[in-house]
Amino acid sequence: MTHVYQEECEAEGVDPKRIAQIARGISRYARELESMGLGVFGGGTGGTIRGKADSRGRLVLATLDGEFDGGDGAYGADDDGLMRGES
Repeated sequence: MTHVYQEECEAEGVDPKRIAQIARGISRYARELESMGLGVFGGGTGGTIRGKADSRGRLVLATLDGEFDGGDGAYGADDDGLMRGES
């Protein structure tokens, strides 16, 4: 289930309703890929759709346009009360 952080959207100057729409779309496609045994990988070189892992790694099935940040995806509330992720 997607969740949009209203105050964080306002602090960033973006429309929370538009962010919710985009988040639902990305989540829908990610769930569809997951049902096929596939996944989205984000890293310093961009995003890719990857296949199932084997001893040689995961096959790269497609590249994705846009910014895809990698890392472990950790986030939490900062001392100002807003949710922030690693940079």
